[in-house]
Amino acid sequence: MSAVEPFQAALKALRANKLRSMLTALGIIIGVAAVIVVVSLVQGLERSVLKQIERAGSQTLFVRPLMPQDIPFDQFVKVKNRDLTQDDLKALQRAVPQVTQVTPLAITNSEVKANGRTTSTTLVMSDDSYLELNDITLTLGRNFVPSDLRLGNKVAIIGPKVVEKLDIKGNPIGKLLQTPTLSLEIVGVLEERGTTIGNDPDSNVIIPLSTGLALLTDQQRRQLFFQVRIDPKISADDGADLVGDALRRIKGLKPKEQEGFRVFSPKQFASIIGSITGIITSVAGGMVSIALLVGGIGIMNIMLVSVTERTREIGIRKAVGAKRKDVLLQFLIEAALLSVFGGTAGILLGYGLGAIVGKALLGTVGRIPLWAVVSAFAVPAAIGVIFGLYPAAKASKLDPIEALRYE
Repeated sequence: MSAVEPFQAALKALRANKLRSMLTALGIIIGVAAVIVVVSLVQGLERSVLKQIERAGSQTLFVRPLMPQDIPFDQFVKVKNRDLTQDDLKALQRAVPQVTQVTPLAITNSEVKANGRTTSTTLVMSDDSYLELNDITLTLGRNFVPSDLRLGNKVAIIGPKVVEKLDIKGNPIGKLLQTPTLSLEIVGVLEERGTTIGNDPDSNVIIPLSTGLALLTDQQRRQLFFQVRIDPKISADDGADLVGDALRRIKGLKPKEQEGFRVFSPKQFASIIGSITGIITSVAGGMVSIALLVGGIGIMNIMLVSVTERTREIGIRKAVGAKRKDVLLQFLIEAALLSVFGGTAGILLGYGLGAIVGKALLGTVGRIPLWAVVSAFAVPAAIGVIFGLYPAAKASKLDPIEALRYE
């Protein structure tokens, strides 16, 4: 038998039972598609988060209070001072000459009303440097001015979806928004940026921090977030070390005492995001890969049925000279082809679904890494061979005389 004949025989057998072959491959299709969708979404999430970090610039550091997940909980409860206040902000600017800008940030959820309509929103509280620091532009109106910050003026910059949800007609500048405790005058409208999972900047309402302090709890007022811009003459990582050391001095911490804050450079932030998404990919990919195992069992089951149905055919082939390895190879090729066809269809389906879901949830299409595509071909092929090995071996061991007697 030539090298091509087993492939031809396998293809002929699969074409003879098209519907059964398609249904058998369905388990592999679903498993591969699920893996591709998960990888695509996780990659899209990482890309979306990194894009937000990039918008802030390569010289922007992120400073936040220590959180329980940062260190073991028994150590976390021993940390006495986890405060980051406006006084710390001012002290940091004085202590580190390389710091060119410090932007405070507090976030809370609230409802806003206008025109008899109500919507939930995220209230972002900051100052006049927030928009420029995060590369956010306005389509209408103005940014905050010094008097807004100094006097705590009740003004707001709103996202385009807020305008839509509250059905604000005409030019929204100068119109009022009502929160449970504040009446805010709209002074600006943000440019549309798109949504991501857990983050919809187009539905945000930005107000001066001095205006929003009354809406925060005492703990929230004492545990602000900072964005710190570092002079480009030094690297962001070196800047992170300078800021960390300065905050330790400001807080009066001893050399080995655990600090109650964290300072991240964009590079460190990206590394953390990469680690998190890597874990998510591994766990989620492992879970959905169960579908591949189920698909492999389905292939083995159908191949066993096929061996039983084609017992007489196997007997005839062996009677006219087919060797045991020829029969073994033919059935292995059939199982592998089923898996590879399923893997190919699963890649195409997964990429399409991943693009649709990613665009809807993340506003971006995740890049599918080469390893995921290679795995989508290699793993199903391996599954086809492994789960097809027993039926193929069973077929190859049939006695030709007994097989010819089979009805």
